Order: sequence, then structure tokens, then C-alpha cells
Amino acid sequence: MTINNPKKSLTCWPNLILLLDTTKDLKEENHRKQSANCNYIQKNPWVHLMMSKRLDAAIDEFCCLCLRDYIYPWLSTITHDDSFVYEVKYLFRYLLASVIRHLHKVDINAFITERFLPLILQTYDRYIHTREKMSVNNSVDFLRTMYKDDLHIAMYNREAELKYLKNLVSNLMPLITPEFISKCQGTRHLLCEIFVSQILLDSIDALCQPNIMNRLFHLYFTTAIERRQLNNITDSDEQSKSYVEILSHFCAMNGILHKKQLTLELTDVMYEKELTNQLSRVLDHHGSLGLLSIYITLSDLLNDIPLASDILVRKKLYQRLKHIDERYLNPIHSNTYVIISNFYDKEDTLIDDVKNLINYDLAESINDDINKKIFNVQQAFTLLSRFHCKVYELIEEKYQREFLASDEHFLYICGPRMDSRDYRSMDKKNAIENANKRNISKHYTTTSYQEMEEKDDSHLKCPEDSASICSNSSLDERDLSTWRVHIDHAEELRENIHSNLKYCVLILEVQRCELNNDNPLINNEEKPHWIVARRYQDFYLLEQKLTEFHGIFYDARLPARRSATTARSLDFLESIKTDFEHFLQHLLSKPTLRNSELLYNFLTQPDDFALPTGEIILTKVFKVVPRRLRFEKGQSLEPFLLSLLNYIEPAKAKATQPSPIFNDIIKEKLENSIYGNNADITDSFFEPMTEENVNSHYEEFDSTYDHLIFIVKKVFSASTLLIHLLNLLRVPLKNTVDTFFSYFIENRIDEILSNEENIIAIIHALQDTIFADDAKDKGPSDMVNFEDVIGTAEEFVPGMIKRILGESNVQNGLQILLQHFQDPLLNKQLFYMILDEILLQVFPELQVHSDISRHNTMTTI
Repeated sequence: MTINNPKKSLTCWPNLILLLDTTKDLKEENHRKQSANCNYIQKNPWVHLMMSKRLDAAIDEFCCLCLRDYIYPWLSTITHDDSFVYEVKYLFRYLLASVIRHLHKVDINAFITERFLPLILQTYDRYIHTREKMSVNNSVDFLRTMYKDDLHIAMYNREAELKYLKNLVSNLMPLITPEFISKCQGTRHLLCEIFVSQILLDSIDALCQPNIMNRLFHLYFTTAIERRQLNNITDSDEQSKSYVEILSHFCAMNGILHKKQLTLELTDVMYEKELTNQLSRVLDHHGSLGLLSIYITLSDLLNDIPLASDILVRKKLYQRLKHIDERYLNPIHSNTYVIISNFYDKEDTLIDDVKNLINYDLAESINDDINKKIFNVQQAFTLLSRFHCKVYELIEEKYQREFLASDEHFLYICGPRMDSRDYRSMDKKNAIENANKRNISKHYTTTSYQEMEEKDDSHLKCPEDSASICSNSSLDERDLSTWRVHIDHAEELRENIHSNLKYCVLILEVQRCELNNDNPLINNEEKPHWIVARRYQDFYLLEQKLTEFHGIFYDARLPARRSATTARSLDFLESIKTDFEHFLQHLLSKPTLRNSELLYNFLTQPDDFALPTGEIILTKVFKVVPRRLRFEKGQSLEPFLLSLLNYIEPAKAKATQPSPIFNDIIKEKLENSIYGNNADITDSFFEPMTEENVNSHYEEFDSTYDHLIFIVKKVFSASTLLIHLLNLLRVPLKNTVDTFFSYFIENRIDEILSNEENIIAIIHALQDTIFADDAKDKGPSDMVNFEDVIGTAEEFVPGMIKRILGESNVQNGLQILLQHFQDPLLNKQLFYMILDEILLQVFPELQVHSDISRHNTMTTI
């Protein structure tokens, strides 16, 4: 960014300090622009966004407090699993990194001179004229009189402020959050409520308080005075700083990756084609598919490197490595470019070394020249091995957890969801196959049954579950496909010996024909033949539960269910016993049901076949469900889990009086003793300005020099002679002052951003206000009042300025400037005006929503 902009400076105005040039490192600027536009950075904005460890720790601490106070209290009542917390941490990092990436694109110098400074001067012009008319005692009346119809929408009342922030966050979400969040309505609404109602509203209320503003002004003035006294700031501390990626420690796992039974190692994923395809989809969502392509290509090339003494092999290596270089390592190709080495780490030269190997060593070794360079096979193998390991570590570190928690991994383990298009198409296909060959049941497994059994034997054995209360220890070895069932007759039974109530049942004869009688796990006391009685409705309960596990068996269906009155008839049961017998026989022939505990209990339990009730439910759930999932092979998990939740959830007691709801909590939060109800406006507030007010209001200027004259005249009440002198020197000094001011602003911003102590102090000031219970003992620099700010401001003003303007005028001017920030409502109004300007500058896409948002808010107040 140069300070001399010929497009904005008139050629007739001279510039007396043309030698000033603030052009930054062009290589760094070009790299930042190219990388910011690539798909990889847009989906992973925190990559190589470096900051010092101390600053990162300060942001980390603030985010942890936000999680502790705004996430954990309600999440702990639902679950103790940390998956949601990890996603929120990821979102915090993504959001903050996205905002910083957008800020890199903003010309801060132009924003300050063209948008920020005119806004501040216009505000002070309003403030000075309103002070001359009325007292500042009534803050609400003063605010309404000062801004009239220009009052910000959020300042009408607290509900309007909340609605404005919600609309703002909703419009920002597609720009600063991952795509899968912005497209999910439920997630978008939840995050909007958390950020706005819990974090953003409290943060704005805290930031606009006068004591915080005094602390920030005092911090700026004292820091500037210290810099002026030191003159030169040594860079010794800068050299010794260690840098990390933004919020890297905050988003790191608290422990190693959870090693559950179904957790896959990345090496297993890489060597299985189906898993690799699913991993590629996850990487594509994160814009990192190039990493997988590089890894697979390098895996092949490392096998060919030992044969690189042959020129044909070297040409093949060169072509494939050149393809990697041009497609994935060149920032010009923004859609496929991936960042592997840290550009800001001078010691990380891996990518530069690889490029030299491709473009120099390997390229020269395949030339036809007589004096061609000898190719060092060992050196090339070592370098490409480092490259290969680096890519593997990036995938494992950044994306293995995302893959294990993804829908793609769930699809691989459990098959497609029942409501998905793939499931329905597979459903129809398998229905046709079952009609032709009824003994095949591929519809119910994600892979073949033999493959599932092999995986079960090698990976899914659970010896510790073998002594489950609700099933026999020999169930692993029992094969229900060898059982035979026959429904002999229907019979009428009594409820008990003391009751005359009767019910009808079907008598089942079951025979076990297992051939493996030598198996020591088979209980020899079990009889090979027995009889059980089952009611009419028990068969339909069995069908319902098996469907929840395995989907619909098209060749094993019960007839339509009849009424309870009809089911009490013996003649009716006799007429349907053949259909019910065929139903059971088909179930026993299914390979996926040969170890089914549901079917086993139906055929063996002497009591009624019913689900457990009462206090033993939880005990049965914890001991039976893991085992049942293993035997049922996890088919159609979604409906089963929903049914399980409904089953174990206790009945809700009728409330005698309504409990507090979310709206009541928000209503209580909107009540604030400092801000009241903001401007307390419930109707449309459009008070037309009189001609006198319009003429007296601030006039827009096109240069910093004009702004300077306005400040000297309006705020510091300079003498008429000085004003005439400044107007007289307008021609020779206008561009000079504009150039110097741009130079000053840029250097001042660089100093503020380079001094991490200032940023950390601001974070701690905001943190102490929002989380007052955790505030540390405040030192003298933290207890700042208005008089202290005035004193440091007077010391900040150079002595030459005091002599030109007069010390009394300087003191009165500083009083006017800083007195504005002692009113919390005026602070909040100015905050929202500045916020709108910043957001429109950083996110130009919001311009479309600005007028619509204002109109919608006005019509609903």
C-alpha cells in the first residue's frame, strides 16, 4: 500500500514529502493475496495464520471462559460427550480466522481517512451542537435529540437491538462459517442464539461501559507516550518470540484420539479402496483433496525411485512430479492449490527443495546433452520420503478425526440411512433378488455376511460382555438356522389360578438340531425340544423390533393385524397358524438372524414375550444393548436408536405451573441497569430535521487537511487568525498533510498490531468485564477514571500544539472529546455506527442486506 495515490490527489496540489514510501514487502504481499484466494485457505482459514504464543494464550483463555459460562452449563445436562464442544472450538477458530483473513483485504488507511474519520467528526459536530441546546443529564432525551431520525436501529430498544444482532449474525454466517453449518437451519439457529444471546450481547454491553472506554484510552495514551520517550524500539524481543497457528492449542484434543472398537487407523484407511473413496469426500469438503492425491502419487513413485538410474523411469518420475508441482503446489491454480510448508518459517524449505528437485535436478538429468547432470537417487529418495511423511502427518493430524465423525464413515460402517435415496434404490434391487433367490439376504448388510463374520471374529469380539445377564453365555456359538419350529394348535389359558379371565395363545414346538455337540460352550443341560406359548400380539411385536434392526423382510411378512376382539377367538388363531409358522420358519432361515437375541428370546422365554419395564430398564439397556448391536450387525441403527430413546425415557409428569422458557431467560437478560431500554422507542421515530439543524450539521470534506481545520475550529476553539492562516496555506499543504497523515496512520497501526501487549491488555479488559467473577486483582493501571484519562491525554499532546492552540483550549477540547465517552448510550450508538462501517468494508456482500434489514426492523417495532 503506497501513501501517494495519484487517482485521489489532484495534480494541482503539490506534495512536499514525496520521498515517504510505505510500500511493504511485495513478495509477502503477493503470497498473501494468492493464498487468500485459493480454495484450501477459504475452507481452512487458520492455516499458517501465525501469532505469538502469549497472544494466542490470551485468546485461548477468553474462548475457554466463553465455553465454561455459555456452553457447558446447558450441555452438561444433556451429555458428557465432548464431540459438540470440539465442534464449537473448531467453529470459534474458523470464525476468528475468517474475520482476520477478510481484514487482510481491507485498505485500513483508506478506511480511516474516507469512512472512519468523517463519521467521528460528524458525530462530534452533532454532539457539540446538542450540548449547546440542552443538558446532558437526561441521557435518553439527549440521545434522541442528538440523532433524531439517524438513530441506529439497534438503539430503539433492547428487543430491536437483539433482533438487529440476530439478523446481522445470520447474514454473516455464510461468509465466516463452514458451508455445512450455514446450510443447516437447525445448527445455524442454535449458533445464532448462542453467539448473540449469550456472548455478543454481553460483550457489547461490557465494551460500551465508560470505565472500559477510559481504560482503553488510558492504555493507548500511556503506550504512545512510552514509545515517544524510547524513540527507538529494539527488535530483540521480536526475534525471540515463538509463533503458533491461531488457536492451535485451543482446538487440540485434550487427549489421544478415542480408540473405540470401530476406530480405524489412517494406514488402514489408505490401503482399502472403499475407505479411501470415503476419505476423499471428507477431504474434498475441506478443500484438501490435493493432499490425498499427492500422498497416493508419492506412494507409487517411492517404489520406482530405486530404478531411477534408467532414463525412462526418470522421465516418468519427472512427468508425475511436474504434475504435482503445477496442479497442487502452484498458487495460480486456486481450486487445487494446497499449502504444506509454512511460508513464514524460514527454516521450512521442504517445498522449495522439492521444486528444485523437479525443475533442476530431475529436469537436467533427462536432457539429451552429453554433459547432463548425474541424478542422485539416494538424495531424491530421502527428499521424497520426507515429503511423503509430511503429507501423511497433515492428513492424520487435521482430518482423521473429521473422517471418523463424518457421515461417510457412518455410511461405511452401517450402510445408507433408511430415508436416503441410495437406501431406497438398494431396497428395490434386493427385493427382486430375494424373489429369485430367497436364501440370499444382502439387503441387510453393508458387506457380504461372510465378510461381516470375518470382521466380527477379528475386530468386534467382546469377551467382557460374554456374561451378560439377559442372555446365555453360549449365544455366540448358537446357530438359530439349525432350529425347527412348528405351531401345533391354539389353546385357551387362564390369567392365573385365582382368576376366571382367559386368553388365547398359539403353542409353538421348537427343536434344536445343532450338530456341534462337542463344543464345550454349548450348555448340555439345554433340552433339544421344548414348547412355548405366544399370544397373537407377540408375533407383531417381534416383527416390529426385527424391522427396526434389519429393515423389512419382504419374504417374511405377517398378515394384516386384526382387532383384539377377533384375536381372542380360537377359530381365528387356528386359521392363521400356518401363516405364522411360515413367518417363523423364514426368519430362522435368514443368515443375519442366526445369532439374533430377539428371535432367541421369542422362541425360548417361558414367560410372555414383552419388553422390560420398571426399574430394571436401565440395567438391561446397559448390559444388553451393546451385545445386541454386535449380534444384529448394526443394521438400520437410526430407527432402533430412536425407538430405544423413546423406550427408556421416563414419562413426563404434568406440570402444575409452566416452567421458565427460553424467552423468559432472554427477557431477563435484556433488562440492564446501565442501558435501560436503550432509547426506549416502541414506535417509528422519524423526527424531521429543521433547516437550522441541517445547515449547522457537519459538511463532508474530501481531505485530511479539511478535517484538521474542522477539529481546530470546532473542538479546540482556535483563534480566527490561526483559521485564516490554515485556509491560506491550503494550497501548498493540503496534499502534504494528507500524505503525512496516511504515513502516520499506517505506522501507528503497525505499531499497535506489532505490540502484542496492547492487544493482550484489551482482551483482558474485556474479559474482566464480561467475566467479573474471574477478574484478577486490579492494579493501578486498571483503576482508571475520567480525570486520569484527561491527564494522560494532555501529556500525549505535543508541546508545540499546546503553544499554537493554547493550553486552555487544548484542555477544553480534550474535555469535549472524551466527555462523549462517559455516556454509555452514546458509546453504544457510536459503536453500532462504526460496526456498520467496518462490516460493510470487510464484508461488501452485506450491502445487499443493509437496507432490507433496516426496513424489516422498522416495520416490526
